[in-house]
Amino acid sequence: MKLRRDPMVAAAELVVTLEGLCKDPSRFLTYDEECGCFTEESLAGLVCTVGELLTWPSASNVIPGQVNFTVDIRAMDDLVRETIVASFSRIVMQRCDHRLVDCAVEHKHSAAATPCDPELTVQLKRATRSAVSAMAPGGHGHGRAVGAGESTAATPVLMSGAGHDAMAMARLTRVGMLFVRCRGGVSHSPEEHVAEDDVWAAGLALLRFVDQHAVAE
Repeated sequence: MKLRRDPMVAAAELVVTLEGLCKDPSRFLTYDEECGCFTEESLAGLVCTVGELLTWPSASNVIPGQVNFTVDIRAMDDLVRETIVASFSRIVMQRCDHRLVDCAVEHKHSAAATPCDPELTVQLKRATRSAVSAMAPGGHGHGRAVGAGESTAATPVLMSGAGHDAMAMARLTRVGMLFVRCRGGVSHSPEEHVAEDDVWAAGLALLRFVDQHAVAE
């Protein structure tokens, strides 16, 4: 065992290291012209995923001759993302040297974060509150009662780590996004389920949003 040069073990160690790096990046990163560190806000939404791991020759009793794995890193702040990429790339080479295995890091794709327009976001929040109010008892919408704990003022603003068409549209115009909640937070899956009332609320909110612009114009 002491004589082995095992790329699978090196890859496994690196995957766990990446998880730690992205779960608690403040332990590894220091940057800010004023405070000397990344702000908590800039680190929010940082996610790192290893979705593929391929071995060769992939036999149960053979030390792999080659292991390839993918790393997907997403963040609200481009500098945070770039710093994580650089830091992890450096760690890869250090761990590989320590384990006496050859490593290469290939950067396949990079896309900048796309912020939604603040004004459109405020208007969407206003439209959402108006829609939920209309659906409450005595409102003029769908007639659904707002459940306990559902405040008409509580409209969360989310960061989406997915690549949406809005990223392309942002090159042409201002963008904003309205999300409909999924049961259990599961989306992009056959298990995804959206309540009819939530679809109605989203449609009504979009209508109110369009009405705001029609009145403004």
